[in-house]
Amino acid sequence: MLRKVHCFTLPALVASVFLLTGCPPPYENEQWQRPSTTQEGVRAAMVKCGYQFRTVTYEPDNFTALRFQCMHKQGFTYKGGFDFCDVRTQLPACVAQKRGHELSLKELEALPFDADRGFYDIKPESGMKEYDQVSWRRKGASQHFSHVSENQREAIPVMYACGYPHPLGSNPVSPSIGRAAQAQKCMDEKGFEPVNKLQLVCTAYPQVTGCPKA
Repeated sequence: MLRKVHCFTLPALVASVFLLTGCPPPYENEQWQRPSTTQEGVRAAMVKCGYQFRTVTYEPDNFTALRFQCMHKQGFTYKGGFDFCDVRTQLPACVAQKRGHELSLKELEALPFDADRGFYDIKPESGMKEYDQVSWRRKGASQHFSHVSENQREAIPVMYACGYPHPLGSNPVSPSIGRAAQAQKCMDEKGFEPVNKLQLVCTAYPQVTGCPKA
């Protein structure tokens, strides 16, 4: 998801829904256009690109970028000229598009990873605290709000041991995909689970070193 606050035009605001859900709102098919193509044709093309209309799904931002690229390859444009990669320039799909070739594993693992808030920097004016950056909890721990503080206290020292910034929020630079994967693997091995599975490197990039192979 986005790390910073940006001012977007309407199409970009619509696209922000993708960042959270990965699933187009009912009118999303009306945003894609191609000469002489009916709405049925638009929907068919979107389905071909992996869009879902019947279920609410959650997916990494890189998947959204790939769907945009798929639609563009079929000759569609998004109203207002919006392109997802204009906003998320460092996503692997966007970097590969710019370079004109698929990324090697080494190139992929060297790109920045910003989906895990445990690596986010805390801006002085944000009002955020170290505990707000905790992105893990003990496996099987209660998810009731009354246990949040306890879960956070237990997770923080383990996150430090696994290579997260100490204190949380003190590092302004996002880790590489490869480095983030190592820290996350460490947390898993120590018996912790992610608060949000979308923060996992292996969810977005299963080919990364150390990710479970299907």
